[in-house]
Amino acid sequence: MALNLVDNCTISANNVVIKFGRTIPVSSLLDENFELYENSETPVKISSPFRDVSTITDYNQISRTLNLYWNTILKPGTDYKIKIVNIVDATGTLIASEEITFTSSIESATPSSLQTVATQIEELLVEDRSIRTDVETSYQIIAKNPEFYIKEFSPANGGFYIGNGENDGRVVVSFNERPASNFLTTKYFKAQRKKIQRAPSRWEVLPAQISMHSWKPDVYIDFPSSDSTPVYYVDNKTYFEAGYKYRVIISSEVGI
Repeated sequence: MALNLVDNCTISANNVVIKFGRTIPVSSLLDENFELYENSETPVKISSPFRDVSTITDYNQISRTLNLYWNTILKPGTDYKIKIVNIVDATGTLIASEEITFTSSIESATPSSLQTVATQIEELLVEDRSIRTDVETSYQIIAKNPEFYIKEFSPANGGFYIGNGENDGRVVVSFNERPASNFLTTKYFKAQRKKIQRAPSRWEVLPAQISMHSWKPDVYIDFPSSDSTPVYYVDNKTYFEAGYKYRVIISSEVGI
């Protein structure tokens, strides 16, 4: 039996959260593949119903959960349907379109003054992948300024493996603007690791060093080496040990 495209969906005044029932490549998550109609006898298509999709901040590949943020005001008490089209699976096979029908009960916010971003920065993993059951449990930044958000990060989030000396132990988080310098501490950028084992284990806080590029909006989180006296951002050292998974947590208070 083929898996459904949509496993479940939650609709609120601010956004639509879609959990897919199968693995969807990010190349399919295009704005034009998510259509909104007034669900009447003669359906009326609504232009640009959602904000532009950012696969970095809006899609959690581990939980297969996508956030679509409203770019339009819904009429209260009106029947709508969201039509998902032109989606291919991991093998490149086109999946039949599916529809989500609902009745609006309140007017949605005109783009919200608060924006949830960076839902995929929650973990940097070594040799395994942590399971997220829902994107809302991810670590998030609620931006004080809706124009402030994370653009990209390195190494790539959610990978199965990174080398022991990957980028000399440095994780780079690139924002669209430079965050205020008072946030450049381990209180706001926390580095952690946890041993991979069958028995439960706890996240261990690592003594990372936090800094920022002289003019770019790039924040550097330098992990300590495994030496008895740790060093930071030095060639030919071990920073990510086998048998552990690693993550970076960014505080919701970070701003500009």
